[in-house]
Amino acid sequence: MTPFNHKKELNRIIKNYVSGKATLEEIKFIEAYYQHLDKGKDVLNQLAESERLDLENETFEAIKAKIAPTKGKVIPWYSYAAAAVILISFTIVSLYKVNTTTPTVKQEQSVKTIDVLPGVDKAILTLADGSKVVLDDQTKGEISEHAGVIITKTDDGQLIYKINNAYKAGSVVAFNTIETPKGGQYQVLLPDGTKVWLNAASSLKYPEVFAGRERKVELTGEAYFEVAKNKAQPFKVISKNQEIEVLGTHFNVNTYMDEKAIKTTLLEGSVKVNNLRSTEVLQPGDQAFVADNGLAAIKVIAVDVNDETAWKNGEFRFNNAGLKSILNQLERWYDVKIDYKNIPNKRYNGIVSRKAKLSEVLKMLALTGNINFEIEENKSLKVLTN
Repeated sequence: MTPFNHKKELNRIIKNYVSGKATLEEIKFIEAYYQHLDKGKDVLNQLAESERLDLENETFEAIKAKIAPTKGKVIPWYSYAAAAVILISFTIVSLYKVNTTTPTVKQEQSVKTIDVLPGVDKAILTLADGSKVVLDDQTKGEISEHAGVIITKTDDGQLIYKINNAYKAGSVVAFNTIETPKGGQYQVLLPDGTKVWLNAASSLKYPEVFAGRERKVELTGEAYFEVAKNKAQPFKVISKNQEIEVLGTHFNVNTYMDEKAIKTTLLEGSVKVNNLRSTEVLQPGDQAFVADNGLAAIKVIAVDVNDETAWKNGEFRFNNAGLKSILNQLERWYDVKIDYKNIPNKRYNGIVSRKAKLSEVLKMLALTGNINFEIEENKSLKVLTN
């Protein structure tokens, strides 16, 4: 069988991909197979030429089966283009094997593979007495007990607050703060049953027990909330120049200063967003956009909530995202230093796992052919343009 190798189709799918015209299905299809191929490079280089050709044909047949149309339907062009991506990549790997000579000692010393691992679950918990607990070093089980409030860490790294019989109503309210560094994230189950996912370089200040007429927390950075319902005690999230009031709902709040705006995205229920100029009530699918100085009125737009909460689900999702905004995310998650001078005005679409190494994410961004990246030993990232 002749391998499927239409360069025009390949060029067309890549152009659509990097120009933002590819659909979400197209993006997922291409990247799933690209990642599969990338993981198998070492294996491919060990195969004989005949074995590689057999594997190439088998792969094409498998892809055809994957995208085979049902009766009366036409195979989408992008499915064939994705197949071309895989099969051409096999050819590239084969050519690399044939044309690469054994490096000399000098070459080995000059070529260095530098990469950065993704972030992990880690945070620092500051207790009411000022003592600090490094949560990534803390073993599971009880961390603290104070005035009837027990703090424990579960097997999966979640922080849980429970109130026991020793707690006395009317006691002085003690506050805790949990902070995630760059390259860290964490989950907290608050005393009222509210679940909070904290993104990298973020902090949440909250009482050990919610007393009084309202439940109030203070946020910097980004967090996703699943608020336990309690009509008698509204839940409030305070951030710079903004206040969110809810009864019980699911929403995401992004207050990073380098994003130049506060974004509140509602997934379920209803929230009221207040700033110095206006008040807006959001419905599911809405996003409140507040300028970071708090002087402008709140803007409400419709968004894809999956894009806004992808970080919580272990993904980067770029939907017509500017390069600077993407680099902001990479800087926080991989804890790298980025030189933002001369960043080109480019926009991207794509989905990448947050478990991927930094180099794998940069590969996707470099697909345009006129931009590249260099990771240096001090974990700094340079943007190179042709």
